[in-house]
Amino acid sequence: MTMSLPTTKKKDFNAALNGYRGLCAMLVFVFHVGSAGILLWPSGNWVKDSITYLWTSLTYGVEMFFMISGFVILASLLRHRSIGGFLHDRVARIFSAWVPALCAVTLMCIVLQIPPLRGLNPIEAAALFVGNLFLLPPIVRFPMIHQVSWSLSYEWVFYLTAAMGLFIYRKSQQRYALLALWLTLGALFIMLFPRALFFVTGVLVFKYRDWFAQRSQWLRFPLVSLLIFLVAWRATGAFKAHMNDTIFDYILDGRWIALVIAFIASLHMFASVTLNASRQATVLCGRIFQFLGNISYSFYLWHALVMAFMKKFITPLILPEYGVAVALTVFAVGSLAVSLPVSWISWRLFEVKLANVMRGASTRRAEVGGTVRAA
Repeated sequence: MTMSLPTTKKKDFNAALNGYRGLCAMLVFVFHVGSAGILLWPSGNWVKDSITYLWTSLTYGVEMFFMISGFVILASLLRHRSIGGFLHDRVARIFSAWVPALCAVTLMCIVLQIPPLRGLNPIEAAALFVGNLFLLPPIVRFPMIHQVSWSLSYEWVFYLTAAMGLFIYRKSQQRYALLALWLTLGALFIMLFPRALFFVTGVLVFKYRDWFAQRSQWLRFPLVSLLIFLVAWRATGAFKAHMNDTIFDYILDGRWIALVIAFIASLHMFASVTLNASRQATVLCGRIFQFLGNISYSFYLWHALVMAFMKKFITPLILPEYGVAVALTVFAVGSLAVSLPVSWISWRLFEVKLANVMRGASTRRAEVGGTVRAA
């Protein structure tokens, strides 16, 4: 029996997938609550070590975002009439919210003299800002101003790679040789930056969604496959954004087994969510996760900045007086309470209104100069 993707009245809108965005954002938020330094990671016995192991694995909510990109970008490429139109849309989607968030973090770093801008002269600071603006680190090895910018760099590499692959497939006379080179370079990037592997999860689920739908009886219990994914991927040590260990290292020391388990679990989990094949995924279609899904990108960009400000007050005022438990609770609740409205405002002003202005401007230029097509 073939299933169809869950939709609302809006064509091609996948409610479960939108709620999944909100889940990813919340996982990253909870990880940052633990990594803020108010509470030391629990340790000392197997229970505490297990808590830390699972808690730190929530950082892989970022990889779960990558799965979404792998899925929706292929759909976006097919929907757009031209590769130029696709790239214009991606610029509007990413930079409409990225530029204001980067400017805010940069200003905070300058005013409070926070690394990596502390001690830099104006020319050095400007060069670092421009490099971060165009999402060069960690592909180009210099410091990140905004701690989540590495993931946007990976996103842009994926966007450009997808657009290039479609261009080669459609137009090149030496199609197969160039596609082989394209696949080789893409695989090399993943080998060097292992956290990019999970774009492939989304690509495969999109391409073979009918195959997964016909086997929907095997797509139950996505919470189990989520747990397996987090635990197995944590076992690889893929904990930092920068290129420390590569998949070549995983192959040499046996961690490739955990990688394979994590990848298979990601396919099961993500296919179950996108096809809404389990009752466990239906909660993502509820109002709370739909709201979180709508603002998830802005929340991802702004919550760390909010947390930094909250920590400035909580560490000296609440932690010494009331202890770690109260301080951590106030920090988590306060950060969430502030981050949600800030993210909603960013979503409305930047992701919706500003992005629409940017898309409209690119459309008008195309109408004047002719539609941009791959040629």
